[in-house]
Amino acid sequence: MATIYDVAKKANVSVKTVSRVLNRSHLVKEETRSRVLAAMTALDFHPNSAARSLRQKRTGAIGFVVPFGSDFVFHDPGMIEQIKGALDLLNERGYDMVLSVPTNRDDALREVVRLTKRRNVDGAILYGMAGADSIVKELSEKGFHFVSLGYCYPEQTHNFVEIDAVAGGMAATRYALSLGHTRIGLIKEPRNFLSPNKRSIAEGYKAALEQAGVPYDEHLLREGDYTVAGGYWAACRLLDQDSEVSAIICSSDPMALGALRALRERGLVAASGTQNGFLLLTGDCLPSTRAIEPSLGGIQAPLYDQGRLAADMLVSVISEHRDIPGIILKPTMLVPA
Repeated sequence: MATIYDVAKKANVSVKTVSRVLNRSHLVKEETRSRVLAAMTALDFHPNSAARSLRQKRTGAIGFVVPFGSDFVFHDPGMIEQIKGALDLLNERGYDMVLSVPTNRDDALREVVRLTKRRNVDGAILYGMAGADSIVKELSEKGFHFVSLGYCYPEQTHNFVEIDAVAGGMAATRYALSLGHTRIGLIKEPRNFLSPNKRSIAEGYKAALEQAGVPYDEHLLREGDYTVAGGYWAACRLLDQDSEVSAIICSSDPMALGALRALRERGLVAASGTQNGFLLLTGDCLPSTRAIEPSLGGIQAPLYDQGRLAADMLVSVISEHRDIPGIILKPTMLVPA
């Protein structure tokens, strides 16, 4: 059976360096860490993680709490990208992930309390959601580590990774305007998705219209629910109400796919995906969506990067025992094919 000394010899490093890699110290260079991990794999070296956890008072596990229920989470490609990003980073750093998908916000808050009281995890990735401000402040006071996807409370300045929805809405609307569209529909995020301090895609949409001197009409906005069915019905209501609408922006890929069905039923978009003068822009532009509908373009949201950066931030928070300034990611505009 290989020992820590065997690993040190094969990786050409000191035993202390191997120990630091095992303890996930930030003092080890990435090239050195990779060499040590490769030596462990080659020697089939398995440290006594249980003993190490007891000694360090750590579990080697990170919680990921998603407050929308499994029926929604596992059908939403955007959330899958966020979870995948976090999981890939944690696997690289030697952490396990404990995924919890309670069905609503109240259950999610109770789940966070349960994880913290039992110390089942070393920290947790949370979704920014209304009502979380009191619990996350309590977590901070108790020294429990967390990072949120989006803001959890208005004055939050640390331990979050957000995507700038306003910038995305502005970019998509400007693109539609540049093609001559002025009656532009927007299927925006659900109201309960907007936590305190989280801004809506509709703000960027409205700002772009005002800057272009195009009247803002709230009747061109519809609230979606991030599902294909929700996008379909929102698009149907929008098109039935206003025959002059020539473009629709959706705040997520599933809703864009639903809207695409509504457009095809009305002959506004051909079955092949070729657009007959009508512009449909999606809100994530994920690889899986582009594989299904190559003609779709729109706001390319860095959801995988958001999950990965949140996990990386949390590992640093845990190892360095300090809060880290929040990060706001900018989406890009992917022009339709």
